[in-house]
Amino acid sequence: MLRSIINCKTNKDYHFELFTSIQELGIEVWNTLNTKNNIYLSYAYLQALEKGMQNKMQFCYLTFFNAKNEAVGIAVFQVVHFQTNDLLQERVPCGIADKIQLYFFKDKNMCLLVLGNLFACGENGFVHNNKISNNEFFDVLIEAIAILQNSKINDDKISFSLIKDIWMDSKQQIKRLQKASFIDFNADANMILKMRPEWLSLDLYLADMKTKYRTRAKGVFKKSEEIQTKNLTSDQIEMQLEFINRLYKQVIDKAEYNLGSLEAKTFLFLKQQLGDAFLFTGYFLKDKMIGFTSCFLYLDILDANFVGIDYEYNNSYKLYQRMLYDFVSFAILYKKRELRLGRTAETSKSVVGAIPVQMKLFAKHRNLLPSKLLQPLLSSIVPKQFEYRKPFKN
Repeated sequence: MLRSIINCKTNKDYHFELFTSIQELGIEVWNTLNTKNNIYLSYAYLQALEKGMQNKMQFCYLTFFNAKNEAVGIAVFQVVHFQTNDLLQERVPCGIADKIQLYFFKDKNMCLLVLGNLFACGENGFVHNNKISNNEFFDVLIEAIAILQNSKINDDKISFSLIKDIWMDSKQQIKRLQKASFIDFNADANMILKMRPEWLSLDLYLADMKTKYRTRAKGVFKKSEEIQTKNLTSDQIEMQLEFINRLYKQVIDKAEYNLGSLEAKTFLFLKQQLGDAFLFTGYFLKDKMIGFTSCFLYLDILDANFVGIDYEYNNSYKLYQRMLYDFVSFAILYKKRELRLGRTAETSKSVVGAIPVQMKLFAKHRNLLPSKLLQPLLSSIVPKQFEYRKPFKN
């Protein structure tokens, strides 16, 4: 496993340590530095993700230190191999795609360095403590990305860097990335439902809806009343892995844009590592699993993650809509103030009350000319238009 200590050149008061396995890191130091208690930056989550995905991608972890050798921050990266065609999916205009293919070659294998989490929406790639200012930390982080981009990680030379999901109100961070020649673009919004304190039960949540949407919700429960749901233990997840993989693949195959898919066994490792902080719910019809949902519980947030659906039953049983209302039920049950439903299916998510929250992504090639070619490609990737519904009375 690679481990090295690298000094920052522009700000000599700081250096960072690079690891390519979470096992090499000290759990106490790492968890102490996870100052926001973000579950996606927790040692347990990263250990499960790395174990589940070690055959599909590589991982890179940084711990940052000041001149007194005090730990001040952390950052998490994934290293993903892809071909040019993986970038040129349905929502990229043909003319732009042709130019990109002409330059980068159609079948050329590339290596993407991702700061953040390919499998979760949100600012999940870095955090720092109060021993370094926000602006200083981001300057050091940008330099660390530049060093990694021009280095080899386990013999892989990085082609592109992608900084995934920066909140729009992180204005200073956005300015610093733009100054460092990162190209920003907007992907589909993260659909978020702010839970009201008076929603002490699902009935009270439904009572706040306009009649049309309340009737629709009751129709979903009526159509899906034969379906049994069960929160699965790690042993039960392991027994159902074959079905879980099939159901998950059905959803992934329908995705418009996807640079990485999760190995189904990762759900097992997440449950083993996180316990009650990770809910994995199976949907059964006469003992046959026809769907599943997964979500994370941390702080005052319920963060919905991957789902699996047997589309043979989706329409007749309103399966996906039932899953969305069940996420609301979980958020009420666990007294969460925010339900994050992620990207995709925006209209359906707005029907349950979620609103779109925009986030920015940033990309940069290690060389100047390809970075300029990225501009039209990334500018063409715009948030998908959808019908936004407002289900509540006020």
